[in-house]
Amino acid sequence: MIKRNKIRQLLALVIVLAGISLVAAILFEVYREKRPAERLSRLPKNIDVSLQKIHYTETKNGVRKWDLLADKAEYDKVKEITRLTGVRMTVKGDRTTGDIVLTADRADYLNKTRDVRLSGNIVARSGTGMAFSTGHAEYIAARSVIRTTDRVRFADGNLTVEGVGMELMTDSRSVKIVRDVTATARSGSGR
Repeated sequence: MIKRNKIRQLLALVIVLAGISLVAAILFEVYREKRPAERLSRLPKNIDVSLQKIHYTETKNGVRKWDLLADKAEYDKVKEITRLTGVRMTVKGDRTTGDIVLTADRADYLNKTRDVRLSGNIVARSGTGMAFSTGHAEYIAARSVIRTTDRVRFADGNLTVEGVGMELMTDSRSVKIVRDVTATARSGSGR
């Protein structure tokens, strides 16, 4: 009889342990489903939307004017400004002028005017060999012009021009350096 009693106690213990295991498994599954997904960091109060890896295209009369790519964008609805970081802007040209590709650390896209204010390590290059670099620049959409008041270094073919302030008409590629101009023209064999 002792053996039967021991068997009953052992069987009861197994049933109780199986029940506890089942309840624990169910609770674990329920808890895991209710656990919140990865928490996102809070946006600053003046930022309404924050996006990663954006691509924006500006068109006029069905023709692409420029493309804007950025690693990060933060939209401020009150000021109607989109702050961008890791910026690459491509201003479209034709077959003879080629596209101009500008890169910058940061930019502000003004939503009302569609102007772009670039800042930090700006480098621009075109498919035709034109290049310039400056610290700050602005693309004025209404006039299709890139303008800076900073020191600028502009090169195109055998001509290098340095000065302060520049206006580059993106349609015609005509350039105006405003002041303190130094120009260097190289011939095929040197200077």
